[in-house]
Amino acid sequence: FGRPLGYIGSISYSRKFDAYEDGEVGGWQLTGRVSETDSLKDNYRFSDRQGSEEVSWGGLATLAYKPHPGHEISLNYMHSQSGESKSRYLNGILLRDLSPSDTFETRVLGYTERNIRSFQLKGEHHLEDFLNMNIDWMGSLASSTQEEPDLRFFTDDYRRLRRNGLDTLLYTIRSSIYPEPTRYFRDLSEDSRSFNLKAAVPFKQWSGESSKLIFGGAYNTKDRTHRERRFTYLNLNTKAYAGDPAAYFAPENTGIIDTTNGRYTFGNHITDASEARDNYDGEEKVSAGFAMVELPLFRRLKLVTGARFEATRMDIISGDSTLAPGQLSNDDWLPSANLVYQLGQNMNLRAAYGKTLARPLFREKAPGYASFDFVGGFTFIGNGDLKRTLIDNYDLRWEWFSRPGEILALSGFHKRFQNPIERVLLHDNGEIQYQNVAEGTVSGLELEARKRLDVIHSLLGNFQIGGNLSVVRSEVNISEDELERIRYYHPEAKDTRELQGQSPYIVNLELAYDNYKTGTSAGIFYNVFGERLSEVSLGGTPNVFEQPRPELNLTLSQRVLPGLNAKFAAKNLLDSSVRKTHEFKGTEYVFRSYQTGRVYSLGLSYSVD
Repeated sequence: FGRPLGYIGSISYSRKFDAYEDGEVGGWQLTGRVSETDSLKDNYRFSDRQGSEEVSWGGLATLAYKPHPGHEISLNYMHSQSGESKSRYLNGILLRDLSPSDTFETRVLGYTERNIRSFQLKGEHHLEDFLNMNIDWMGSLASSTQEEPDLRFFTDDYRRLRRNGLDTLLYTIRSSIYPEPTRYFRDLSEDSRSFNLKAAVPFKQWSGESSKLIFGGAYNTKDRTHRERRFTYLNLNTKAYAGDPAAYFAPENTGIIDTTNGRYTFGNHITDASEARDNYDGEEKVSAGFAMVELPLFRRLKLVTGARFEATRMDIISGDSTLAPGQLSNDDWLPSANLVYQLGQNMNLRAAYGKTLARPLFREKAPGYASFDFVGGFTFIGNGDLKRTLIDNYDLRWEWFSRPGEILALSGFHKRFQNPIERVLLHDNGEIQYQNVAEGTVSGLELEARKRLDVIHSLLGNFQIGGNLSVVRSEVNISEDELERIRYYHPEAKDTRELQGQSPYIVNLELAYDNYKTGTSAGIFYNVFGERLSEVSLGGTPNVFEQPRPELNLTLSQRVLPGLNAKFAAKNLLDSSVRKTHEFKGTEYVFRSYQTGRVYSLGLSYSVD
């Protein structure tokens, strides 16, 4: 039609392998008063091995059309699909239920397929004859699925015996202590729809400075369905397992295995052990409207202020009709204000306040929903009583843009949380659950810098160095009920703790190279965080902390042909391990530890435009 038409497309494919063999998993519990106890009770200690293979592919296509100089409409389609095969083997001592001479072992074998598709239609319109207004809108449809067609758990224990001068292993499957061999079939699907509209009207304030009024609204919905079937292999013959899972499931050991003397003897037989509570339907609707103004108060001082209203309705219905639905019904005003003072041509001082919120996920709030990573460990349980978190954010920032692409900034911030959500260990019943605490705070300082190196020598013009350092203090008030349980074991325990997941310091450094002419870019990145609270332990058992893990990563990208790029990446060059621990009276107790090793990847990307 003689009007500009643009398009771009890309495809991606990746295959990766991950494995570790030196993992550790531990379960520890304080069972006596601190003054009378020297160590934590050893519930279990396992060695941990895991391997996975994941194949992913995807495509992206965008079509944009300008029917008029002041109007543009674009259509975007994205598809992503992946399949992951995973296996895991743990063995060790389960002192909570077995004797020290028994070795517990459990196997996990599973495959997960994920699929995401989304369509997005958006428009940009400049209405010169109607208040010189700009209107942006976007509508999107997305659907995602996750299928686990045959997740298998096989658990047993064995004891080493000496018979007739020979060492032998006696295997047992104890259904009274842990589940029989089990297969899970899970299906999850989620559909989301959203529409956003924003209008901006420029105007002149009292002294003739350019200002802007911005207003709009949004409507977003999500619908999720989760279904699970569980099938268990039962065998009344406790001596049927001799150490070989394949032989245990052989046809001669399944069904009716003997009819001698007119009596039927059953081997393995399958029973449907599905539980209604592991199925749920979830719906979330969020309606929002907002208005804000960009207003220069003086020549060097600008105010950006406004408010957003969000109405949230969430309903999660369990397949178990005896459980109350997990619901949210909140109407929230979220004001914000931002003052920007121009200290110089490239230097600003910013002061800001904003109120935000965080909602629980469907899985976290699904009433009674249960899942676990391996037999013998903690079981995750959904919490239908979870509330949304409200956050008051205060920021003060000085920034200097010495040249394009360069920055030096110093920031101070303070956040106040109402009903923050934390991941909690319930040691008495071996469960993990997300729970709210009443309130918490996070305060800190951040230093950020990025500098091009041509100031040293012109040959370094394509190099830049950068990084940021954050120093943070966080605090959460422990509830009276929880504090009472803690002080039963530890009478002098404090009534506050760190916010779960918040590090006391974070360091990020980078050295980057970018040559537009040759299509070459490279970077080396270093980051490390301070010891942070990983899981909260209810009762007197010390909390679980994730230990600092310095990482050094490298990326290299090269344009091979127009539209074709090759990329190499190396991660965790320092070979740092993931380590989560309890600490009690100077002794470290491993909750989980594993070492992924160094990870290398090669990739090709091709785009059409």
